[in-house]
Amino acid sequence: MKLLIIQNSQLAPLGVLADCVAERGGQTKILIPSNQDALPSQSDEFDGLIILGGPMHVRDDTYTPLQAIIHLIHQFSKEQKPILGVCLGAQILARAFGKSVYSHHTFELGFTPLRLIASTASADPLLKNCPEAVHVMEWHVDTFDLPDEAVLLMTGAACKNQAFRIGESIYGFQCHLEVKPAILQNWIASNSELLGRSHPNFSDQLNQQIEQYLNQSIHFCREVGHAWLDLVEARMARLTQQQIK
Repeated sequence: MKLLIIQNSQLAPLGVLADCVAERGGQTKILIPSNQDALPSQSDEFDGLIILGGPMHVRDDTYTPLQAIIHLIHQFSKEQKPILGVCLGAQILARAFGKSVYSHHTFELGFTPLRLIASTASADPLLKNCPEAVHVMEWHVDTFDLPDEAVLLMTGAACKNQAFRIGESIYGFQCHLEVKPAILQNWIASNSELLGRSHPNFSDQLNQQIEQYLNQSIHFCREVGHAWLDLVEARMARLTQQQIK
């Protein structure tokens, strides 16, 4: 298994998802466009695609790599290779499938209660074994309209579109399910001026939230991550069977 990872920020790595991939013996090629890493034009080399978060916006074309990422999404989709978008990655998926990304009415920040939509999530391969409600990290000022092809899987009180599926193996999660403590501390340190103006007590609040909610968030991410990797391996197995025949 070889996965292409588009890491849109040096501060937003795979986190818990990296552990899932390593436990399955998978390989990753991690590209950071902001470090001038060139993105491939084709999906041939890879079995799946993960698009991670970042502070940039995709509501317009000011993020230079955007069109190259959208091109890759369509390449992987055409080949029916699984895709997983996290936060910014989910927003790029919405844009790739023809929908608007725009400024949300609130800066959604911190571990936030999200709930599964029973009618769709109960039979979903990634979420069917997850709890009905879970607190997961949020850090975003943008949201998006749900693609026409998409099924909404999770929602929240402040932001409706939290997780969706397109087809059988394309997933977007607005929340940061991948976080570990070191990732969160780096975000706090790198955004101290912004948080000092808008959320001066957030650092202390986050430490309390980490103690209360991080373990359930990690468990949720591991459930989702391994189930998504199951989809990757299932497609690889189908291709092997076709080649044998």
